[in-house]
Amino acid sequence: MGGFHKNKGIVIELTALLDVIMIMLFWVMMNVQTNSDEAKAEADERVAAVEQQMMDIKAETDAEIARVWEMAENVDKKAAETQEALHGYEQGMVITLNIRYNNEGKLYISNYDQMLGSAAISTSESANQLIVSALDKAGLKQDDVILCALVYDSDVALYRDVKSVKAAVDSVRAAYPSFYCTYIDTSK
Repeated sequence: MGGFHKNKGIVIELTALLDVIMIMLFWVMMNVQTNSDEAKAEADERVAAVEQQMMDIKAETDAEIARVWEMAENVDKKAAETQEALHGYEQGMVITLNIRYNNEGKLYISNYDQMLGSAAISTSESANQLIVSALDKAGLKQDDVILCALVYDSDVALYRDVKSVKAAVDSVRAAYPSFYCTYIDTSK
């Protein structure tokens, strides 16, 4: 009968193997921690960049909104001024430029209740100065809405005089952007 044979097998020293496994595990954990710190730092940088972009966009948007509100207020103001001028026009409050001839051609400027000035028509520059002086005398400012009528009789008025006064009106319009003038020929 045979005897029992004990198989001793291979004896592995587990302590050394466990040390190697632990070192590898520690190394992997350290790499994961380092990668995690780098990823967190990169994510923080991206978040900061996005926050800065959002702040820039908000600042631009706020500036644009302020500009639009200012434009809207100016439009409302201009509309109110225009409405006031039209109401005044209905009441006869209009600046009248009247070309008349006695011995020579003269430009008479008046508003609804007073004579604002008159002078012989020589050049468009002198007519311009007369119109601006009359507007100042009437207390009108450059940003006011001003309604005007140039009245002349083409059967009597000289073409050069009408042309000079119309050129003066155009140059006044350059300084007074809301200066509106209509031309009335009484011969028609």
